Amino acid sequence: MLRRRAWLAVALVVGVCAAACTPTWLTYHRDNSRTGADASGPATPVGVAWTSAFLDQFPYTEPVVYENRVYVATENNTVYALDLGTGNLVWSRHLVQPFTQVVTQCMYDVNPVGITGTPVIDPSTNILYVVVETGPTAGHALVGLDTATGDGRVLASGDPAGANTSTLWNRTALTLGNGRLYWGYLGADCNSYQGTMVSVKTDGSSPVYYQIPGFRGSFWAPSGAAIDADGNVWAASGSGGQVDPTKPDRTTSLLEFSPTLQLLAYFTPSNWTTLNSTGQELGSAGPSLLPNGVAFIAGKNKEAFLVSEATPGGVSNGVASFNTNCRSFGGDSTNGDIVYMPCEDGMLALSVSGSPPTLTQLWKGPSDSNGPPVYGGSAVWVMSVDTGILYALNPSNGAPLQSIQLVAGEKARHFTTPTVAGDTVLVATEHHVVAVRHVSG
Repeated sequence: MLRRRAWLAVALVVGVCAAACTPTWLTYHRDNSRTGADASGPATPVGVAWTSAFLDQFPYTEPVVYENRVYVATENNTVYALDLGTGNLVWSRHLVQPFTQVVTQCMYDVNPVGITGTPVIDPSTNILYVVVETGPTAGHALVGLDTATGDGRVLASGDPAGANTSTLWNRTALTLGNGRLYWGYLGADCNSYQGTMVSVKTDGSSPVYYQIPGFRGSFWAPSGAAIDADGNVWAASGSGGQVDPTKPDRTTSLLEFSPTLQLLAYFTPSNWTTLNSTGQELGSAGPSLLPNGVAFIAGKNKEAFLVSEATPGGVSNGVASFNTNCRSFGGDSTNGDIVYMPCEDGMLALSVSGSPPTLTQLWKGPSDSNGPPVYGGSAVWVMSVDTGILYALNPSNGAPLQSIQLVAGEKARHFTTPTVAGDTVLVATEHHVVAVRHVSG
């Protein structure tokens, strides 16, 4: 299983290449297992190599990298392609006016709303895919752009038939697999909504949907869906409204789907009604698929779970659970049997070991290391989103190897996560993309 999954992760997502190949990071946290790990990465100390020109709106997306270009998208529905070496603009495309909510029953914490979910790149066709939210009324569309030129077209409407589009918001990263694209919608805390997963073929055809049954529910974890070695799709749901223990509605759950979004199995914590009633859902962070056939999932409930991919367990306590004593947002990074988990009061490193596997805390990072981490080279890279400081942490004990203010006076947005691209670490701050590299001395 370990060799098979490792091979598929390389062959299907990042491509097989020699050591001298150009850096590639095509999707949120690099691959469809959401490992967020790359053996490359700069050695510390690092310094700012370049800072991009001012972006036209906030970027909530993780930078993705392909053919020595860095791509980032903003809430103004603009996509930028930057030169990886210099940060110079290669091209930019403003796709359509974003949605600006003036009066709405929805509690958006972003305004305007344009592109929020991290794009994904298909290297077989050189197409970058994004989901845009459009004004003046809230609609959604899947757009494909040529990675070299920025030329593109609308491939599909992103809206399920009959949906109240003002209650749908794509915050999840896009996922590419099975010749299809996958993304989710949250309900933006509107009074009446249904969380929805969407999938279309890469040409925009053959749309399929999964809607949370019953009242409310959202798919909003920024890391989006993961895909296992069999092509099955794993997504975390949250924001449920059901509190009747006799009517589990698959919110606050980890769901396993077929490639065409048929629900195959699920895991729901046994105290799900309490989690729903208190807003402490599981779905604030997405799943990571580990080499030993288990999925890791955590959320706002201050508990992390290991779930068997073969038998997720339904309403249960999973294979193992661990009290993290912190809320988790975004996506994890994994390196073998170690999980680097985002926490709002300092990231955690957890060890997965034993048979059946259990979780053990190894260390906790600085209290403001609260973004989703990635692993690259000899460090764990994580943002302090409130200050705009990038930390390089020792993978063995969490001690800071270095901290660096990326842009003076500028913080980062919610759930900002770095990208590792060869000898470079990239971060999207509030108004810029910043690259750091090793410096001598």
